[in-house]
Amino acid sequence: MFTNSKLAKSVKLACAFGAASTIGFTGAVNAQETEEAADAVEKIEVTGSRIRRTDIEGANPVTVMSRVDIEKFGVTSIGDVLQAIPSAGSAINTNNNNGGNGTTTINIRGIGSNRTLVLVNGKRWAPGLGGSVDLNNIPAAIIERIEVLKDGASAVYGSDAIAGVVNIITRQDFEGVQASGYVGQWDEGDGNKEQWDIGFGTANDKGNVYFNISYVEEEPTLAGDREISAVPVFGTPAGFGGSSAPPQGRFHVFDQNPNFDPLDEESPQFLSNNNEGNGNGGLAPWVEPTSRFNFAPFNYLSTPQERTNIYTQARYELTDNVSVNVTGFYGNRKSEQALAPTPLFIGTAFGDTGFTLAANHPFNPFNRRITTEASYYTNPELTPDYEDLNLDPTLYDPNASEMFLFGRRMMEAGFRSFKQNVDQFQFNGGFDGVFEFADREFFWDVNYTYADITQNTSTDGLLNMDRVAQAIGDPANCTGDCVPLNLFGGAPEVIGEGSITQEMLDYITFTAQDELNSSLESYSANISGEVLELPAGYLAFAAGYEKRWQSGYDQPDAIIAAGITSGNARLPTSGAFSVEEAYLELAVPLLSDMPGVEQLDLELATRYSDYSNFGDTTNSKVGLKWRINDDLLVRGTWSEAFRAPSLTELFSGNSDAFPPLVDPCNGGAAANPNLPGCAGIPASYQQPNSQIRITTGGNANLQAEEAESFTYGFVYSPEAVEGLSITFDVFDIEVDGAVSSVGAQTILNACAETGETLCSLITRGAGGNVVDLFNGQINLGGQTTSGFDYNVAYNFETEYGDFRVNWDGTYIDERSLIVVDPVSGTSQTFNDAGQAGDRDVVPRLRTNLSLTWNYDDFTANWLMRYIGNTTEQCNLGTNAQSNQLEQELCSDPSAEVGGDSFNELEAMAYHDVSLGYAVNDNLRITVGVNNLFDTDPEVSYSTFANSFDPSMYEIPGQFFYSRVNVTF
Repeated sequence: MFTNSKLAKSVKLACAFGAASTIGFTGAVNAQETEEAADAVEKIEVTGSRIRRTDIEGANPVTVMSRVDIEKFGVTSIGDVLQAIPSAGSAINTNNNNGGNGTTTINIRGIGSNRTLVLVNGKRWAPGLGGSVDLNNIPAAIIERIEVLKDGASAVYGSDAIAGVVNIITRQDFEGVQASGYVGQWDEGDGNKEQWDIGFGTANDKGNVYFNISYVEEEPTLAGDREISAVPVFGTPAGFGGSSAPPQGRFHVFDQNPNFDPLDEESPQFLSNNNEGNGNGGLAPWVEPTSRFNFAPFNYLSTPQERTNIYTQARYELTDNVSVNVTGFYGNRKSEQALAPTPLFIGTAFGDTGFTLAANHPFNPFNRRITTEASYYTNPELTPDYEDLNLDPTLYDPNASEMFLFGRRMMEAGFRSFKQNVDQFQFNGGFDGVFEFADREFFWDVNYTYADITQNTSTDGLLNMDRVAQAIGDPANCTGDCVPLNLFGGAPEVIGEGSITQEMLDYITFTAQDELNSSLESYSANISGEVLELPAGYLAFAAGYEKRWQSGYDQPDAIIAAGITSGNARLPTSGAFSVEEAYLELAVPLLSDMPGVEQLDLELATRYSDYSNFGDTTNSKVGLKWRINDDLLVRGTWSEAFRAPSLTELFSGNSDAFPPLVDPCNGGAAANPNLPGCAGIPASYQQPNSQIRITTGGNANLQAEEAESFTYGFVYSPEAVEGLSITFDVFDIEVDGAVSSVGAQTILNACAETGETLCSLITRGAGGNVVDLFNGQINLGGQTTSGFDYNVAYNFETEYGDFRVNWDGTYIDERSLIVVDPVSGTSQTFNDAGQAGDRDVVPRLRTNLSLTWNYDDFTANWLMRYIGNTTEQCNLGTNAQSNQLEQELCSDPSAEVGGDSFNELEAMAYHDVSLGYAVNDNLRITVGVNNLFDTDPEVSYSTFANSFDPSMYEIPGQFFYSRVNVTF
């Protein structure tokens, strides 16, 4: 039977029509209560407050989902469930291959996953070095319900609770044995997923014990097996967007001009000589774009992983008023990402030095020295201001050429494979109880938490660049294990085949072994109760103390740390900090039982935190809850919040990366007269490769973020329409000093447009090419977001079954980033609401609509997940061919070559259905299809790889699954 009684919901959260989930089954915890029911229901603690109460509808906007609702979604990771809620923004998941690491995180409000606090049973779940929690490691089988607070809560929980809190409540008082099995795959016959778990529980009047073991295996899908992801840029000609490191090799050099006249401004000193290998050890002209390499088919589209989790919890009453509780968790995740074989890139285009293809090298088709060392190819007699170049004139070789860009895809070395083996352990233990004083009950608990996450990563297919330099140098210096390297013989687009022999590979390749660790330890004590009866009710409080330590390290392979790898180099990371905190929370009844005021309550909280590395901070919260009558409740909160930078943000060493970027200064100052940041760049400059080297890293001088948030709204549950509830909440969050990297493309664009902002972060070579770009962590000017959430839920009964309709959504009015230049102090504001960027899609409207039907032993579910339209930059290049493609592919192309083009990602919806049948009291079978109508993701030209953004959209295809639940 359906009811809109709030208290009935609080004791039936795990039932099929309990509080519905924010994924399309979301419903706010709302409706009316009666005084008689209040006397009969146990006081409970709801996320957002430490005060126990019978009225679980507080000033905070909290929504919940039950264990049954989670199963309805048909996925194996609770992270995938939470990423589908309308209030969640783009976040990393297992569909992120290049740049992924096997984790799945939650990003409430889209302002960063490390600004969402994750709790399990009200206690912090250990984050990784970056400050985000990997939700893959929390097995769905142990979950009773999930409470999602979409409001700042640092006054109650401390750091990280800026955008909201996810509190996962595990199963309690379970008796018997429950097992389940799940299998599924895509309609293409790939991406198989399996989930198996079994749980045991026993309980009596003194306590309970619960034990669960679960296993998940997910197989990969390949980018080449879907049309949209089989090429670098969907809809473009062959080779477009491909790599400058093809299997046949690209060998772009600059030869000395024998007719150079230093007195003639039109006379170039060097002549471009752009070649590719001909497959037989010789050279042929490089042709754009057909000479480029299509790397896409060799990449994973969705990544594989294997997870084994063991969870146990126990509770025992030592006396009538004192209990002991312990929780233990061990999880192991084995995951992998795979990319096309390693590209060997060397040359002055990348700022390299120390590479010389010797004139007498046995595989040198140029028959002359090709080098990155300017002393060899710079004529001391003809070069203006030669003495200012700090070169050695004795090394000058009149036949030498500049090695501008050598690129060779090392097909013979096999895939680049990145494998993670992650062990996570967490222990929580403590005592809790109740005592009476002055005829009042007071609840207390003391707790200890220890958690450790260790990740060992192995990476295959990398190159030792020092050995590459030796293997292409003078054969007289290639001794011992060194074998001269043949970059010019070519290779077919087949893994493991080509002109590079195994002996050559053995000398230049290596397998990297990295280790990462993060640990958390804390003590806490809490007390709550009612201290005074006021005319409108009881004054209640909660208070507590916490001491917490966090530490971690990242120890990369020695070759990676030395910076001599073909992959992304990085330096070691280590660091630690501690914090002491105390908080006080009050619930003050102001008025009750008056015309227009059934109940008016004031909620107050404040928390003092003293950090070992940031100093101290105090954050407070004020909430107001006004129940006008049995039908209508109005609520609002104002809160302060903060976030201490993560260990990675603080202490990580510099590392490099090679994202795809478009340099707005292509063609130099002459081609971009309206871009002051391009001044001084020669007209001959053209971006040599679609991927540009950037440097990322931490910043030990970072300060903590500070934030203010404001929410207000109403809950309407009319008695005249039983089963109907409507909620509406406005939110506004402002983060000051937001810790973030600006974004490499943003840095390039801002510098070009202003000639000042962020230009200090870019290093260009003499020819105009970007040699390096620093995209490290800084305290930005700020970050803001505002909008509203709504939910309409309606339960009703008919002779044909019981129905629940649920409509849940979030509208984003603003999500702005304020960037302040660290040198000049100038700033720019970027409003991303309604925009799409790489791994950051911000639709203004995101909503889920669901229908659930129960009849006898049958249950059916339908869920529509709607993603609103967004607009993205659609700049495919700065030449005439690129502009022609923009005319064909972009919805709003620029009429000018190199102008700003845009593309609309249209609104779309996924439809998921499932049907369940209870064979008997002990066996239930469910079958389902996600993406019933085989809706393709929106094509994106701003995201890297795959031509769609996996942080918001699903991979193409229908996903079929079945689940069996057995209880004993």
